[in-house]
Amino acid sequence: MKALNTKIILTGISLLLLGVFLSACEDQSENIPIAWTSIDDLMTSGWAAYADNDFETAQVYFIEANQRNAFYLPAYNGLGWCAVRLTDFSDAGIQFSFTVTLADSGAQPDLLADAYAGLSLSATIERSVLEISGEGSQEELLGLAQESIDMATEVFNLMGEGYAPTEHDPGFGSETLHLINAQNYFYLQEFESSETELTVVDTGFVNDQLQIYGTDIANEIIELVMVEGEQDTTWYLQPVNLGVHSYTEIVPPGTTYDVSYDVIYDENRIQVIPEAGTQLEEDLQFDVSYVYIDDFAGYLFELIDHINSLIEF
Repeated sequence: MKALNTKIILTGISLLLLGVFLSACEDQSENIPIAWTSIDDLMTSGWAAYADNDFETAQVYFIEANQRNAFYLPAYNGLGWCAVRLTDFSDAGIQFSFTVTLADSGAQPDLLADAYAGLSLSATIERSVLEISGEGSQEELLGLAQESIDMATEVFNLMGEGYAPTEHDPGFGSETLHLINAQNYFYLQEFESSETELTVVDTGFVNDQLQIYGTDIANEIIELVMVEGEQDTTWYLQPVNLGVHSYTEIVPPGTTYDVSYDVIYDENRIQVIPEAGTQLEEDLQFDVSYVYIDDFAGYLFELIDHINSLIEF
């Protein structure tokens, strides 16, 4: 599937405008004889057209359902998914935002999760479209990648691993969202997070690739380096070998230090992050065991190629 993306601002629809819209439609009811079909029939026909990739016809059915009852949130959700498929990202944001704003997370978790999933996919698709066309700034593309991850997080908060829409896109569900997250984390160069998301779906791939590309280094003694910036101080360990992928164990000297570690891939460093109140000193010697990859570009190509190959729905 082509990776694509969107910038959607959920707060872009003011509650005032929403109220005006709903007030204008408050006298509408599914009992008004606009047609002889019920709202349920319209929704069924809409999703049938959607399944046939006839998204314009699906929109017609969902719009009519919306006209019958402006408070009927599944119609907005259907319109949102049609907009995603038609790459009308602005309209997708508007339609899903009605659902996100009005849905009851307790009574309608499935519907709310589906709207957040649509926003996540829409942001990913828009990112890819803008990247391929060259029309998006780096800031915009990075923002869309993070937005997609944030929307997927809302789905997992609501449904855990149980998200699996029944009305549209068979095969699209929690696993696909993990893969979309993996793709977006890769774009953000947060490779460890990308690997973590992929591992939910394919438990063995990363380890298999590390067996091919990775080299284990045990007990390398590395001195702590301090870099003073205008606003803060950064501490890091600089391994001898280029292409640090991950650390397997880090043992600080003597006294126990309350710190955490983060691999900075593009700088080939392991950042040491002290907790509040922890004092560090330059040249402290840490015993570091880690994995490095000599052909890091080759490894990353295999990683993103595998992620993309698994995204199907």
